[in-house]
Amino acid sequence: MTMVGPFMNRPVFTTSPETLAHEAMVIMLENKVGALLIKENEEFVGIFTKADWMRKVVRGDGDINSEKVCSVMAKTIITIEKDESLAKANLLMENHGIRHIAVTENGKIIGMLSVKDLEKYYHQLHDQE
Repeated sequence: MTMVGPFMNRPVFTTSPETLAHEAMVIMLENKVGALLIKENEEFVGIFTKADWMRKVVRGDGDINSEKVCSVMAKTIITIEKDESLAKANLLMENHGIRHIAVTENGKIIGMLSVKDLEKYYHQLHDQE
């Protein structure tokens, strides 16, 4: 069984709930990631993804230049322990309709796993055949 740990990404990129959403997008682009964990007072309080931003832009809700991350982010962070299987991570993502999952060790967030990471794993499996 292949575990999540070797496929997760580190470091975890974060921003504040008060960051402007378009500034958070710049952070993601500069770091080549699709999600930021939102941290307030040293505690994770949500997750903001490119998909969250795209939904906001496409719907035309509010002024995208003044929108803060806190009004667009998901307040629930789905997690998986680093020693769990990639299959379980895949199932969690499918069941929750998400593309990013926080990876934990003893309950503490230490990394992120994305659909792209799963794709890389499945491509490796295919190449081995």
